[in-house]
Amino acid sequence: MKSSLIPLFAVLFTWSNFSGLSAAWLEHIISDSFSGAISIKLVDIDEDGDTDIIGAAWNSGIAWWENSNDMFVMNTVDSGFSGAIFVESDDIDSDGDIDIVASSNGSDTIKWWENSGEENFTGHLVSNTFAGVHSVYPAYMNGDDDVDLVAVAFDDDLVCWFENDGSENFTERVISDNVDGPWTAYPGDIDGDGDQDVAVASRLADEIRWWENDGSCGFTGHLVDGSFDGAHIVIIGDLDSDDDEDIAATARTGDMIAWYENDGQQNFTRYIIAENYDWPTFISPTDLDDDGDLDIACAAYNDDDVSWLENNGSMSFTMNHINTEYDGAIPIAAGDINLDGRVDIVSCAYNLNAVTWWENTDSTSIGEGESAGRLTSFVIVPNPSKGSFIIEYSTNENLVVTADIYDVSGRLAWSFTEDEYAGVHSIPVSELSVGVYLVRLADGDLISCRRVSVIK
Repeated sequence: MKSSLIPLFAVLFTWSNFSGLSAAWLEHIISDSFSGAISIKLVDIDEDGDTDIIGAAWNSGIAWWENSNDMFVMNTVDSGFSGAIFVESDDIDSDGDIDIVASSNGSDTIKWWENSGEENFTGHLVSNTFAGVHSVYPAYMNGDDDVDLVAVAFDDDLVCWFENDGSENFTERVISDNVDGPWTAYPGDIDGDGDQDVAVASRLADEIRWWENDGSCGFTGHLVDGSFDGAHIVIIGDLDSDDDEDIAATARTGDMIAWYENDGQQNFTRYIIAENYDWPTFISPTDLDDDGDLDIACAAYNDDDVSWLENNGSMSFTMNHINTEYDGAIPIAAGDINLDGRVDIVSCAYNLNAVTWWENTDSTSIGEGESAGRLTSFVIVPNPSKGSFIIEYSTNENLVVTADIYDVSGRLAWSFTEDEYAGVHSIPVSELSVGVYLVRLADGDLISCRRVSVIK
């Protein structure tokens, strides 16, 4: 197993554009040499309590990055798995550790890699005749406690599941052989009857369908949307927190993201939540702003964009851009990478050969006049400024406050630490050159960020 140590030296700040205050994201480049980076999965693969990253790349095969105290160790799993397009993970052999499963669109292959328990991986073939394979997801399809696989064959118009006999011998079972250009098949219990159904995005048919499992792996198809142009990625989840499973999807040529509300009887209503989003790829529902509802992290290949859709609590969404120059953005995943209690975002850029994570520094940030913990206000005046401004904040008890100011390249431009008493405080700042800066105010576990512009 080949390893290389990659320190997180490449750090940039980016900001989301949403009303009120500005959310700040620290950009960490994990790799810029993962050729044809195309798919990721976040999982604690070495079971040491933090989140690692598994990646698939068209030219570089399969690898994983060990998360270790702000350093990432790249471990090559299979550099010869060319044409890799999708990667997932689960305990495929039920031995208590995390294995890897992936598909190669270039060789029509599905393969899984057995974890020795010490992160040494041995590859096993599932199929090498599954023409135009894209997604492959682990799932318990037939209720026998063995991990099966759900996959699509784009060229053969097939949606299938591969039955695990308990000894990791897989038998192909057809869900449908008449789906025009399926791109994603996602397992989940859509009708709440205790078995795994499958939602399917069909790129050539422009359709979203779900296939109802009768409990014995007999499947009946139900149309959700027959005019979803270039249906690409589909997922299942309770997006509106009403205790039934909804569906969300991206339209590759329709340039949109939509979610489909389940009324509890599997009647679905479409709501478009992003339009003119050029070739949206993956989506990941998660609570990014820590307000109790599900937002959606998203990426768009042609727009070179990594963003998040902020849910106002009533399923109305506002687009917030994190990076609009991430050339060929494809996958998106969300998880707490640095164990600070905030949900971060990870993506790959196919054309940059890059794997990157954006640190969420503002999910507990306080707004004007709001109270959060021991910091009860935080403003910058004037903003914009001509090089001099004041950081004003107030505290409701004695504490140590640190204020750091970073420029757009992530370099620390100014820093202040003070043991403060309860009350109102002002910190004067001067002699900053023209530019945009991030002011990061820290009170132990609370981090709040504001953007300030310095003009001529």
